[in-house]
Amino acid sequence: MIEGDEFRFGLGLLVVAGIYAAVLYSRRWTDKPRLLADLLDSRLHYAVAGLVLSLAAPEGVRTTIGEGVDIAMVFLAGLFGLIVGGSFDWRLIKRFTKPLLWLEVGYLVLLIMTVWLLTYSFFSGVVDSANGGGGALMWAVCGLVSAGWMRQNRVDNGKNQVKGGGWLPSVNAMAGLLLAGIGLIQMRPGGFVVRQPLAFPQVIVVDGIWDEILWCALLGALVGLVVDLSTRDVRREHLYYWVGSGLLMGCGIAQVLGLEPLWVGGIAGIWLINATLRRLDLLRVLGDGQGVMRTILPAVMGWVLGGALKGGFDWIFAAWILSILVIAVPALRLGVWHGLGRFLDRSVLRRTGIELRKLLEFDDLALVVGLGMAALLPAAQAAALLAAVLLGQWLLHLVAVLAAEKFARVTG
Repeated sequence: MIEGDEFRFGLGLLVVAGIYAAVLYSRRWTDKPRLLADLLDSRLHYAVAGLVLSLAAPEGVRTTIGEGVDIAMVFLAGLFGLIVGGSFDWRLIKRFTKPLLWLEVGYLVLLIMTVWLLTYSFFSGVVDSANGGGGALMWAVCGLVSAGWMRQNRVDNGKNQVKGGGWLPSVNAMAGLLLAGIGLIQMRPGGFVVRQPLAFPQVIVVDGIWDEILWCALLGALVGLVVDLSTRDVRREHLYYWVGSGLLMGCGIAQVLGLEPLWVGGIAGIWLINATLRRLDLLRVLGDGQGVMRTILPAVMGWVLGGALKGGFDWIFAAWILSILVIAVPALRLGVWHGLGRFLDRSVLRRTGIELRKLLEFDDLALVVGLGMAALLPAAQAAALLAAVLLGQWLLHLVAVLAAEKFARVTG
């Protein structure tokens, strides 16, 4: 490293330490300004810290940290897939109400139609034949925006623990995983060979979307089975590490074979939550681990964004993603909510449990899909995508908080 690199890296570490100190001080500040409180809740400062560190890191340090970031990206994809799959507990699916189903399905159909219409009407230039074709990119974007996950609100009991445990099933979350996986598999150069010396045929060539879906299902079920059997006698405080290690192993295999870690985690979650004898323990440890993941995810996005910025920035691509996130998504959610309210009793719609704030906010699952897309896009488009997703989530968070407060004052 030359002296200029050392000085830049030291300055970057100093800025990151300053951000950390400012966040600690701000959390202890009882009467802090409203904008600062919302900024802390959105966790945008973690992304800024990751971005600064990425831009300041010399090449040797970048290579070392980048290897860890690649592992973190695979683990995050598998973990959030596991969370979505774990929400599809048969006990909860039986309680899925028709108004909630109509709300989610109606929003999903209109969202896909709007994305395609908006793209080919105003941003047709961003869809080209690269990266598996324009169709692959379009399906991945549809998966990203539908994975915003309008989760049913669970009532807090005052101790930051959720009554009943776990997440309720979401059509949009599962559809987001499915659509994003279809797009990412087509964008990723895939295909692999399975050799069977003692069977016929001795060689199985896995190439094609349906073959890869089948192998993702097999690998996910195998991961779920292994984790279930290996954690039956594990103490609760060690359960998260066993689940994480099994998930990382399965998703690592999927990444090497060109399969989709999101799908592997999702299938493993469905298998595990419906087969395990420790359902409540599993839900508790996943919920407890969410705090760490919510910190790591934006930091990883900031790091990847810093590396992608060295290849340029596609402003048109960023405008395309941002217009979908900030304009189309909230407009369609509120429109479908209001439209169903015209046909159903408002009290019935309120019993779905979705509050106004949860209706507008954008979930972290979309950030994970964005990370997976950024790894396969050209650098300029990857930087535009990550910046647009981070900015869009922050803007929607602010709008959701302000709208919820205004609605509470009107109704209260």
